[in-house]
Amino acid sequence: MSPAFKSPLDLAHELQKALFRASTDGELLGSGIALQAAIHPLTRELGFSMPGAAPALAQANLTILQNLDSKVVQFVFPVQGALPLPAGALAGPAGNFDFIRQRQFGNLLGELGNWIVSAALNIPQRLEGDTLAAAAHSIEAASKNEGFIDLAQGYTAPASPSRLAGASGKRVLLFVHGIFSSIQGAFQALGPADQPSVLQTLLQRYQGNVFGYDHWTISKTPLENALDLLDAIPAGANWTIDLVCHSRGGLVCRSLLADPSAAASLANPDLLALPGKRQGKIAGLNRALFVAAANQGSPLANPDDIRNFLNVAALLASTSGCFALDSVIGLARLAVSSAFDLPSIQQLATTSSLVRDLNASPSLLSVANAYAARADFDHAQSPLLEAGVLIDKLLMPVDNDLVVPYLGAAQPDPLIASDKLLNFGTPTAKQGSVWHTEFFSQAAVHDQLLAIFPPLP
Repeated sequence: MSPAFKSPLDLAHELQKALFRASTDGELLGSGIALQAAIHPLTRELGFSMPGAAPALAQANLTILQNLDSKVVQFVFPVQGALPLPAGALAGPAGNFDFIRQRQFGNLLGELGNWIVSAALNIPQRLEGDTLAAAAHSIEAASKNEGFIDLAQGYTAPASPSRLAGASGKRVLLFVHGIFSSIQGAFQALGPADQPSVLQTLLQRYQGNVFGYDHWTISKTPLENALDLLDAIPAGANWTIDLVCHSRGGLVCRSLLADPSAAASLANPDLLALPGKRQGKIAGLNRALFVAAANQGSPLANPDDIRNFLNVAALLASTSGCFALDSVIGLARLAVSSAFDLPSIQQLATTSSLVRDLNASPSLLSVANAYAARADFDHAQSPLLEAGVLIDKLLMPVDNDLVVPYLGAAQPDPLIASDKLLNFGTPTAKQGSVWHTEFFSQAAVHDQLLAIFPPLP
């Protein structure tokens, strides 16, 4: 199996779209700069320099790099690149990026590959409060609108009010995507609605009442997404729902299903509004499938690892249609401008107040109605190594699928029973074929979907 690279045209379009926004905002200092192999004069590390770079690049606080062979995109932040250098040690280096450490690039043989600086950016600091929120909304609004998608009409068609109202009192299958994604990006591998496919079978089983919820993931928290989702359901709909969620969508669904008592003391008091907001909209939960779900958050979103998280996301956005590269670059820019202090990412961390509140709250989930699919990924067995990016096996100190911990994916509370888990690899038998963005292209996941959601009685 080879990495499922996006087409060069799609990847170039997403990169160009992101860089156009950066240029329009006056952040672009330079582009198309070739990197040269260099040896650090003090540490003797093998890495890169930007010889002959314009003096203006000394003001850069983020570089966006691309491998010209694999087209994979990666970021370098000053804290990762800057090391002390003797004066004049390298010919014409650029400011904070005098030396770019090789450990972020290359392959296990230490070959550096063919990398260029697609863009050197100087991003204003520090955005806060309403200014930061407006910037985040602007980035996401350029990619997609929020609202229900009518999957009977494909992966991008908004659901009309009449279609939503027509499902009143019925069973509804609802898909919820993850970070940097969309209903189309996350679930299109289920096939077209108008041809034999998993999606078409599900549409037939639910009499067409299959919807996705497109939402913003870097400008809103999972709890805000859940509240917005409930607001979008027509009053009096009384849907009995089945849920399929991916990645960060696990926290959205856990929030949606939270059932705290009115007297509960929570760090996120908006959770207390969920039971009341469900009244007249969600009559009950039948079954929920958590696929690669961040049910206990991700260590990569913890404060010290956000830069690594962004580089993993950039790798996946370069190799899968599940993640949108322009959204990943948008978050990298926001992270720099907010000094890596973004509420949407904070709430994705394993240590977040939202994860703690959800773990402490009762839920509509039960041992009987919760299912999951997860992967234990071994980078050493993976074709991702061919992409020219070194995946650090110590990046996450627990078993994981590159983004989500293996154990956390089965812990929405209550724990998902072992006979309701689909495992791609285990801690004693890891695998390198299925990682965080590859689940819905797997035949085993297709079979799991059709088994969990049989024809309605």
